[in-house]
Amino acid sequence: MDRPLCHPTPAPPPRSSLAVTWSVWRALMLREALTRLFATRISWAWVLFEPVFHVAYLLVLYSAVRVRSVGNLDTPVWIMVGIQTFFLFRKTADHVAGAPADNSALFAYRQVKPVDTLVARGLLEGASWLVITLLLIAFLALWGHPFVPQFPLAMMGACAAMWLLGVAFGMVVSACTTLMRETRQLLSIVLRPLYMISGVMFPLGSLPADWRGVLMLNPLAHGVELVRMGLSDNYQAVPETDAGYLFAWVLGLLLLGLALQLRLSHKVGAR
Repeated sequence: MDRPLCHPTPAPPPRSSLAVTWSVWRALMLREALTRLFATRISWAWVLFEPVFHVAYLLVLYSAVRVRSVGNLDTPVWIMVGIQTFFLFRKTADHVAGAPADNSALFAYRQVKPVDTLVARGLLEGASWLVITLLLIAFLALWGHPFVPQFPLAMMGACAAMWLLGVAFGMVVSACTTLMRETRQLLSIVLRPLYMISGVMFPLGSLPADWRGVLMLNPLAHGVELVRMGLSDNYQAVPETDAGYLFAWVLGLLLLGLALQLRLSHKVGAR
């Protein structure tokens, strides 16, 4: 009896570079998400508890002095928006800065490049920030403080700028860490005072013009004010607020970060 002819299975077509890159990013984001949420028994709870704790203790402070509105905005909404806007920058910068060092073992795979870990962490941080922000908005609505922005597109644009600023700053710190390992420790030292002087805890508009002019050199203060301006046209924003200034910082740091990553890629991948 004649045997049936066996036709060889055709090889699958080669994937494009874009498809390979997206597969790498997706795998890195899944790995990062599982590590972050299930590293310990309460890791997943701390992700939500940290912003809730910050909002709660600031609400206690403002309730003690009986401040029900700040700049014509509801105080809980004003506080939540400021904290989440600053956290978007801070957490993105911190996690992106440590991405290559934390994933150095994966560079043994030729598909994984140091810049892939930076992008994956940035995307994951942006996605997790969005989920947490939506949960906080739901909590405020149930508490009787609705979140209804009048200019949602302007608000989303300002949030995107703060996210990109965090990614760019993290890229710069990550590259500089290859030259001096203490750079990431310096990052935490720098970010702590920025929390105080970015208009998160108190309105910068209440300060004298001379002090306000110095503090508004900080691009984060512009980002926080721009996001709050998207809530209502009645919001009394700091007069020095300038979207162009914020986007100039974003573009400058992004170009610097990409240039440093390209220049020091061999050192980043070798760590």
